[in-house]
Amino acid sequence: MNTPFLIIADDLSGAADCAVGFALAGLDSTVLLGCDVSPGRQATVLTVDTDSRRDAAEVAAGKACAALDRHGAGRAVIKKIDSTLRGGWVAEVAALQPALGMALVAPAFPELGRVMRDGLLYVHGQRLADTATWQLEHAGREDRPAVQLRQAGLRCEVLPSTLLDGDAAAVQQAVARAITLAWTQGCQALVFDVEQTHHLRQLARATHELTGIFWVGSGGLSRELAAALPAAGARAAASVPTAGPDIAPALPSTGTTESPDHTVLTVAGSLSPMTRQQIACMATDTRTRVHTIAAAELRQAPGADRSAASWPLRIQADLAGGLDVVLCIGTDDRFDPAEGPLLARHLAAQILPAMQMAGGLVLTGGETARAMLDRLRLGELQVLGESEPGVVVSRTPAGPPRFIATKAGAFGNEESLQRARLTLRQRLISTHS
Repeated sequence: MNTPFLIIADDLSGAADCAVGFALAGLDSTVLLGCDVSPGRQATVLTVDTDSRRDAAEVAAGKACAALDRHGAGRAVIKKIDSTLRGGWVAEVAALQPALGMALVAPAFPELGRVMRDGLLYVHGQRLADTATWQLEHAGREDRPAVQLRQAGLRCEVLPSTLLDGDAAAVQQAVARAITLAWTQGCQALVFDVEQTHHLRQLARATHELTGIFWVGSGGLSRELAAALPAAGARAAASVPTAGPDIAPALPSTGTTESPDHTVLTVAGSLSPMTRQQIACMATDTRTRVHTIAAAELRQAPGADRSAASWPLRIQADLAGGLDVVLCIGTDDRFDPAEGPLLARHLAAQILPAMQMAGGLVLTGGETARAMLDRLRLGELQVLGESEPGVVVSRTPAGPPRFIATKAGAFGNEESLQRARLTLRQRLISTHS
């Protein structure tokens, strides 16, 4: 029998991306939206979104500890972190370490171009500190994970990727010896160089049965840990497929008006160039209506102005007519990326009736997704699978079936949102037929 897992994540899209690896391995996987939410059902893998990506370090650490205190009994723990080291992950790890033991840190995700070499994180070949995103948000700050952990008071060492090369049995012995030696020398965290996916796979296989440790990594590590569990392949083969080339075919037009509970509402809070390409792709489908909401419309809380906006009613009318709807937030000269969470909350308040009408939601950007689901007062999601790697499909565990796809903003290719929409469409039609 597998040890149950607790995954502690700081945003919703990351939480879902970690949980789905276990779902695809055939394990029951649930995401909770908040530390204080009680699961309505027992699940082998419980993932808690602490929604702390933008919190001060001490606040983020407090939320991580609260998640552990409430849900961690009897569970192995994964602290999910962003593969480009955003958020208060260092404070979270430092706060969790006394209760959990040695932290095994591997932020790399080679399939997404994130690798660790000589203790440095590289993004598509460029050192993290030199990337435009790091320069914009963290210029002048330390980007080496081990140094960051030492600055937080943890004794930390870096292990080379060569430790993870070779025969699986030999690697397992070498990793176990390295962890034991480090622990006896007072080390509290080990950072692993990972340059290829097989390094993550070897790390997962070598450590998944160890006690007195916890894992710190991105979605890449969690997927390999899920695959390393005994009989994972057999369970996955026996489970109902939730992804694959046949999951989202082009749906033929019936020429009739479809029920609103078959429609899909897509909300794109991310402003990445890739998200813009994905929206443009969706706009070419005649069954989809795209609405761009000016940021100025959302800066004031709904109701703060005497004149009611008409655009929410137009969105509801499109859904009532059987059309799928795509919403995105426009930019202007006053736009500041830091106001994203505020705009998302105000958008969620305005489109609540539309979200309640639609049978499916595609939400891109972790903060956007969380704002929408909080407005719907959804505290729990059952993870089903993915429309493609990185785009996670879930459903609400109670009440009328509602399917939800979540995706990190910059992820995927130009067809990713369209595939997610069609996947939800297919599930809705199958459920209601």
